[in-house]
Amino acid sequence: MRPSAAPGGPVLRGGAGAEQALLSEREAQFLRMARVGRLATADASGRPHVVPVVFVWHEGFIYTPIDGKPKGDPRRLRRLRNIRENPRVAFLVDRYEEDWTRLGFLLLRGRADILEGEGTAGERGAAEGLLREKYPQYREVPLGGPEGLLIRVAAEGRASWGNF
Repeated sequence: MRPSAAPGGPVLRGGAGAEQALLSEREAQFLRMARVGRLATADASGRPHVVPVVFVWHEGFIYTPIDGKPKGDPRRLRRLRNIRENPRVAFLVDRYEEDWTRLGFLLLRGRADILEGEGTAGERGAAEGLLREKYPQYREVPLGGPEGLLIRVAAEGRASWGNF
């Protein structure tokens, strides 16, 4: 499916019911409420790399920004280099509590794309709006860095366990 625009403004890609087709309602709510996830990438040789990230879940996609914090040239970040070499990724959200009856995790597997350039401006803008809504810090910290980079993960499979 390609990104689309509607008369009221940009619309994120995906389709109606995309998240329900992949996740139960409890899993989708667990994912929407989570504040941090872990993005796992691997290079062409399969060497893994995992980083904690902020994100939004919308219609079957995870959107995570490369924000404006000083990290040097954002295109050189390991996660972006890995995605260019090997777009297969995993995304984990978990909950740990001392009360082990409340433990839970949701693991999504899918394909990542780096959204950049004018061709993705509408989709990036809509995702950035959702990120600003979820994380008030982004009202002050630039999203997407100077190059406007954003990672989109198309969720294709999942595993979950525990109490959501």
